[in-house]
Amino acid sequence: MPLPTQRILIPALLFIAGASNADNDLNWVDREQMATFPAVQQRVIPDWCGGIYYNPAVGIPVEGSDTVVTADHSTLTQDGLISLDGDVLIEQPGRRITTDVAQLDQSTGKYELESGLRLESNKATFIADSMSGQTSRREGSLQGVRYSLFDLSSRGSADYIFLTDTTTTITNGSYTTCQPGSNGWSLHGKRIFLDRDKGWGEANDVVLKVKSTPVFWLPWITFPIDDRRKTGLLFPTIALGDDNGLDISQPIYINLHPQMDATIAPRYIDGRGSGADTEFRYLTPYGEGEVSYGILFNDRKFDDENRQVARWSHLGNVGRWNLKTDFNYVSDDFYFKDLDTGLEISSQTHLPRLAEARYYGRTWQVLGRMQSWQTIDPTLADEDLPYRRLPQLQITGDPTLVGPVKGLWLSDMTAFERSSSDDSGKASGLRGHVAPALSMRLQDSWWFVEPRARLYHTQYKLDSVDATEEDNPDMTTWGASLDSGLVFERPTNWFGSAFTQTLEPRLFVNKVAFEEQDSLPNFDTREVTFSYNSLFRENRFIGYDRIGDEEKLAVGLTSRFLHDASGREQLRLRAAQGFYFDDRKVFTEDSLEDPTDDQTPLVGDLRWNFANDWYLYTEAQWDLEANERERSNFQIGYNDRERRIFNMGFHDRPADDIQQSEISAILPVHRHWRIVGRWMYDLDNERTLETMAGAEYRNCCWKLRLLSQRELTDDDGDGDLEADSTVWFQIQMIGLGGFGGQVDSLLERSIPGYRREYE
Repeated sequence: MPLPTQRILIPALLFIAGASNADNDLNWVDREQMATFPAVQQRVIPDWCGGIYYNPAVGIPVEGSDTVVTADHSTLTQDGLISLDGDVLIEQPGRRITTDVAQLDQSTGKYELESGLRLESNKATFIADSMSGQTSRREGSLQGVRYSLFDLSSRGSADYIFLTDTTTTITNGSYTTCQPGSNGWSLHGKRIFLDRDKGWGEANDVVLKVKSTPVFWLPWITFPIDDRRKTGLLFPTIALGDDNGLDISQPIYINLHPQMDATIAPRYIDGRGSGADTEFRYLTPYGEGEVSYGILFNDRKFDDENRQVARWSHLGNVGRWNLKTDFNYVSDDFYFKDLDTGLEISSQTHLPRLAEARYYGRTWQVLGRMQSWQTIDPTLADEDLPYRRLPQLQITGDPTLVGPVKGLWLSDMTAFERSSSDDSGKASGLRGHVAPALSMRLQDSWWFVEPRARLYHTQYKLDSVDATEEDNPDMTTWGASLDSGLVFERPTNWFGSAFTQTLEPRLFVNKVAFEEQDSLPNFDTREVTFSYNSLFRENRFIGYDRIGDEEKLAVGLTSRFLHDASGREQLRLRAAQGFYFDDRKVFTEDSLEDPTDDQTPLVGDLRWNFANDWYLYTEAQWDLEANERERSNFQIGYNDRERRIFNMGFHDRPADDIQQSEISAILPVHRHWRIVGRWMYDLDNERTLETMAGAEYRNCCWKLRLLSQRELTDDDGDGDLEADSTVWFQIQMIGLGGFGGQVDSLLERSIPGYRREYE
């Protein structure tokens, strides 16, 4: 029967069910039971779990909703004492309490439920022997409690729980994310305090049990209860390798500020010594960045020298300006060969040191850049080292002049320098380049024509040149091009789905006048790697030290299949070839093509998105004159962005004696198991370049990974490759954290498409 009382007091009892975010009585729903719910109420159960905590029966909380109270018997005394007994139900949308006996004193706000009760909401379930509290202070206490927290997929028990709007204090309590009936791990503490405002909890006199066996004790710990960060210990990272032996680090996380944090990880490598890896991250109104630094003291395998690595990276925006820095440093050329690091620093031949600002306007763009390099390949001669840009200023724009006529502007001024220790004798100095153009694009939905005329001028002011060489050389030439294309469409049907197929022929004519450039320095220019897109460029070089003379006709044909319902490009096929009317006379020392050829190889590629998560890409280049293959690539991949990744590829470049195949995958073989693997094979030399194999086990309690990696490395820098093996182990107790973060870094480097956020 409805109780005649003020509604403001009874809802206060219900705040406990809303603020507190097993067996079936804790609302554990397995797959079979979930399938019985109406489709609109069904929820996804992770593959690795047998169920989730979920209670659709209580509905969703609605602000301002009425409270319904029913009981077999109820009394209300003149002094405001309400007594309920017999199947008592206090209910609002999204919350309800069931018990046998309840009392509420309206004058003081005190309440008691002493005969066993059940609190349920859309976030949690509490089953307790008794409960009491104060409605005006919005607090309550429960004795003899079992609970489940839906968002955290966790459960536990406690002798006593004290609840407020934002905190939960548990006495003699337990906590686990293992599903009912499993005791994989559990955390037990004499006092556990959870602060929902801060997103973290702390516990005193803590025992970690595995299979009911105590394995670890701590006087005090903190742990997350949501995605927010807090200072504390993380679990260690462990690896075992042929060269370094046992490698262990203990990360310490420091939450300095809501927009700043740091990690300090003392590290010990059995075969080398001790050190530390550190990271500092920040977020400001001007962008986000990361500073990393690692040091290994007195490396016993490197003449007892200290070895260091560092990086500062930043990305940000100020108005229309984009800001970027990427500064890298290592103490020696062999650091990345000898030492793996969990820091976000990649091994490259030339480590960049870059600071740049880019302005993006509607018509004009500006680039300011400072760039140098640290080369860590000891086999490179000084003359092969890259120039430093100190600084570079570039301005580009496309202002509309008259009707469809646009002016295209490119100007670049760069000061090129070499290291003070450079003995190559190569020139340095200032280079200015301008390339203004006029363009007129005429187009409709099914065709386009774009004639273009451009002037090229490059001027130098050089230092360190021989007496016989000019210190202020320059070059001026011109070019003209005509780009045109047609687009034909027709409806078609493919496997029962409606598609639009296009046929897009393209014709590109380009002429760049010859101008002698052998006397000019080459600071940063190289020939464009040949591909479909390179056939439709005005200049066949990247960089401004060389303007490639040519008289060329390029013919291309593209066909696309566009899915009518989604607009997705399901299939794209392209083929193109270029034809020269004269030999090319301008080239670099490392030219990729014969300047006397009268035609380019025939190039074609195909990309087929043949399912939602599958793609196939293949490219081939064929020299029709010599009737031989120049290059071929094949890739097929699958990524559902959750648990499954598969990649297979083949790369063939006969001119470079490269013929390699690669297979990598992360695939489930069971609800709880995934296998991980990668195999890279050099077919030309008949040897395996890298193998990685391992397995992952995951359920509601645990995630365990064991990986073994074997790769060929050049440890001595003499060009001889030797095998090096490493074993990686990662363990994570779901809901508490884990160790082995370097395993995620390894998978991101080794398996295309893998991202740790998919986990």
